[in-house]
Amino acid sequence: MKKSIKILIVFTILAGFIFSLSSFKSNKEVGKIVTKEKVLMLTFDDGPSATEDWEIMNILDQYNVKATFFMTGVNLEKYDSDPGIKKVVDRMIKDGHSLGNHSYYHNKYTNNQTQLVKELNDVNNLIKGIYEQNGISIETKDIPIRMPYLQYYRGLGYVQKKVGNPYWVRGYLGTDYLGEETGKDKILKQYYSHLSNGKILVAHTREYAKVWLPEFLETLQSEGYKFANFTQNTNHYYQNYGKLGS
Repeated sequence: MKKSIKILIVFTILAGFIFSLSSFKSNKEVGKIVTKEKVLMLTFDDGPSATEDWEIMNILDQYNVKATFFMTGVNLEKYDSDPGIKKVVDRMIKDGHSLGNHSYYHNKYTNNQTQLVKELNDVNNLIKGIYEQNGISIETKDIPIRMPYLQYYRGLGYVQKKVGNPYWVRGYLGTDYLGEETGKDKILKQYYSHLSNGKILVAHTREYAKVWLPEFLETLQSEGYKFANFTQNTNHYYQNYGKLGS
């Protein structure tokens, strides 16, 4: 084999290795707070809903728990036209909960990174605009993103660079979204069996949350767990406990 061909092969392998490293670093998934403290992160996907999220916040308020609501743009865009949506989202901010980006249309985006970049940017802009209307300035990098269906595939590094968010927020996903089909006992068992310090828990904006959520929060608080979210300059900001990790 000629020397020039060998050099080309070595260069190609090295370039691929470097690309893989950079892709790995940018495609960062997080599913917990790295901490020794008994703290959890409770999140709710798919809202906002004027009724269901309001009831969820009523329950959270009873236990002084702050959560993160990952919302779709197709629902969030109603903020300026639907008084119920505006009221519930404004309350989220006022009560110290965090707003997160869950894409615009909640589709599967494999091989459609251009569309995903547009959707995530559009939702980030919606969220920043809503925070501004509530007198709060927030940077894109501080808006947590969760992919629909917890999608994760090669190529998301490109999306992250275009959008400006450093990681995808994952966590433990049970089947609470099926509501009565799963049932209260099974939902609670799923979450209880996946508890650990710093764990991020994925729940959903559903009416059935009012069935299982009170017992869940009461049990965890009796066991000494606290709750964190992404709202900066508060006692429940996750960086008070540690950094995000996988």
